[in-house]
Amino acid sequence: MGDYAGAVAAARAFLSAGFTVVPIQFQNEDPPQKPWPPQASSKPVPWCYFEMIQVDDRLRGVGLPGNQVWLAVGNMFAHVWVPKGYGLPAHLALAGQVVELFRSRTLYNTEPGVALRCWSEQGQGPSVQGGDRKSDDGNWFGAVVVIPFQLFYIK
Repeated sequence: MGDYAGAVAAARAFLSAGFTVVPIQFQNEDPPQKPWPPQASSKPVPWCYFEMIQVDDRLRGVGLPGNQVWLAVGNMFAHVWVPKGYGLPAHLALAGQVVELFRSRTLYNTEPGVALRCWSEQGQGPSVQGGDRKSDDGNWFGAVVVIPFQLFYIK
């Protein structure tokens, strides 16, 4: 039966398979490599931090308990970090790859009544929101890709 944990796993797997140009770190996990942040030839390279946050859960359809459609909504965030000096156009192009990966996608539709849609109820899709914000140490700049989601599931 579909649930939020399964949707998170599906979104993570989809990002990992489709956005392979940079290392990705996930919530509550150790960094995927050492050193972290990643380096190549002793120089910092871009990386991504991914999180998925549910903000609401509501009954969407009729039926008996155990056979009702529920809707969970929220946002996925892909924080794309680049080292100082990377350049804004290149940074936005890198973040834009995540936007295009998730645009109009339906994931996790493994059974009837279960689907993770990568757009909001009002139709807003993924977008880069904010860009080139400096890290506390000034060595990194981040852009956030916001991916609204709707998760339909049966309970």
